[in-house]
Amino acid sequence: MSEFRLQQEGYTSTTSIPNCFIEQYMPKAAGEFVKIYIYLLKCVEENRSALSIARIADAMENSEKDIIRALKYWEKRGLLKLTFEENTLVSLRLTSISEAGRSSGRAPEANNENAVSSLKNEEIAVATANSKEVSSSTPESASRKKQYSRSEIEKFSQQDDIAQLLFITEKYTGRTLTGTDLNVLLFLYNELKFPADLIEYLVEYCVSKGHKSMRYIEKTAIGWSEQGITNVKAAKLLNRIYSDNCYPVLKAFGLSGRQPAKGEADYVAKWSQSYGFSLEVILEAVNRTMSTIHQPSFEYADGILKRWKSGNVSTLEDIKALDVLQG
Repeated sequence: MSEFRLQQEGYTSTTSIPNCFIEQYMPKAAGEFVKIYIYLLKCVEENRSALSIARIADAMENSEKDIIRALKYWEKRGLLKLTFEENTLVSLRLTSISEAGRSSGRAPEANNENAVSSLKNEEIAVATANSKEVSSSTPESASRKKQYSRSEIEKFSQQDDIAQLLFITEKYTGRTLTGTDLNVLLFLYNELKFPADLIEYLVEYCVSKGHKSMRYIEKTAIGWSEQGITNVKAAKLLNRIYSDNCYPVLKAFGLSGRQPAKGEADYVAKWSQSYGFSLEVILEAVNRTMSTIHQPSFEYADGILKRWKSGNVSTLEDIKALDVLQG
């Protein structure tokens, strides 16, 4: 088991965590990466001069590959300096926070969450009206997807924030990423212009729906791209619209367990946005559709809602009153 030298620079003999690290670096890093960095601080306090990747992996209950990714991530952020000899880590130096800012050539990144403005109601309407579901066929943009070389993938993997993305993707999917998987991620980043945090949310979203296939993740990303989704906030907004409206409608039609098709999502968008109906009114139309023709039909439900719209119906009470008038 090879060992490397751990050197101290810029720290006192305590395990205190610099406030600058907590405020500027920690919010952007994966939790596992933060744990590993804090563990290194502890080792400095204990004056350990010899460590190994295997020992850190055992202590943190991670794989050695995960440890190396974390170390390379912090090296990219300027908090570590790694020395390799024949692909073996022989020295690791913790730099001071101030030196990290200088060596990276820029000030530490601040959490800019507050700088993101809230989406307006008009944007909600646009996002819903333009919603497009991922089809089962291969999208045109996917057929034109470039196949990246090994050197391009390696360069991509070494970029800031990408090491964290790869780490999290492997955690969510529960497997080591293949060259094909990396090619897909590079396609999302380089051709669809998805930032790393949007890809991370995309993977989390797909896995939460029970889909760990990189093909499904890619198709979902293409659908988002065609809908103009460019950031996490817009993606969460669209998914909330689907959860709040599309999925209850599918369930009422007896079509639960799948994603809404494009045409189905367009109908629901029209009912909720163009017609301005609440979900309870929409579900009443769906229930009447099933009671009348005994099969799911968005067209039939649309006819009911169109008549209600013409009759200035907006609540369940209005529907009851209209039923009385129509006998």
